[in-house]
Amino acid sequence: MIDTYRGYVSLQECDEMGHMNIQHYISKSSDSSYNLRVALDLGALDQAQTGLGYVALEHHIRFHRELRASDLVVIRSGIVEMREKTMRIYQEMREVLDDRLAATYVIDTGCLDLATRRLTAWPEETRARAAAMAAELPPEALPRSLPKEALERDVSLARADADGMVETNRSVVNTWECDTNNHMNARFFMARFSDAQGHMWAHAGLGRHEQAARGLATATVEIRLAYLRELRAGETLFVRTGIDATDGKTIRYRHWLFSGDTGEPACIAEGAGLLFDKSTRKAVPLPDALRRRG
Repeated sequence: MIDTYRGYVSLQECDEMGHMNIQHYISKSSDSSYNLRVALDLGALDQAQTGLGYVALEHHIRFHRELRASDLVVIRSGIVEMREKTMRIYQEMREVLDDRLAATYVIDTGCLDLATRRLTAWPEETRARAAAMAAELPPEALPRSLPKEALERDVSLARADADGMVETNRSVVNTWECDTNNHMNARFFMARFSDAQGHMWAHAGLGRHEQAARGLATATVEIRLAYLRELRAGETLFVRTGIDATDGKTIRYRHWLFSGDTGEPACIAEGAGLLFDKSTRKAVPLPDALRRRG
């Protein structure tokens, strides 16, 4: 594994919970992936000549500890599996000063033909370099609450309506949210799901005002995402959310993101979250009323 990101948690990356917002775990991972691309001889500056991009297909992320403003972070990356058109990457984020594990990422990526917008075979040089960065998944990166089959694949607006999933975000893809592939970067899919969380908790009967009055906050501990189609600048989008189950201290939920222009599903996420006491930073049981909703 090689170092692919080294940076800092800024105050503007932290939310009302007092810790780094989940979208910035992906933003730093995205920056890390660009450095990995260079190591794989597939740098973004070569895209005009090669016609090849590098696109996230799925993420599985476990959040192992909170990161606070001024924390220093490093990300290391390795290649778990190389396939004809895709590869599986392992990344781990650590706090530099105490070397504690902050997050683990398992990412399926694909080699994108920028002309056809379809996956194509990796160049031989990329394959050779990937072999030199072979890595094994440690136990900390394996699923805890969300095995791969937990991610619902039968996704449609009609299904969302039938399941009573509520709208939790409606927005548009801004130009500055798009990357060198000319589509919305993975960070901003997560940003929409992060924005949706407040509406989800309010729908569950425990909105942010109630949480604040009781000294509570929320945290995502594990999430899976699958990217189904590209979203381009100017395209509208909306998110539908449902609560799948609650058990003790954990809530399971799903977010489905649709193109507002076409109604097609663009990204799906399955997450596990919890409530914690803001003073002790320890998880607390979910209220009975919320568990009954699950």
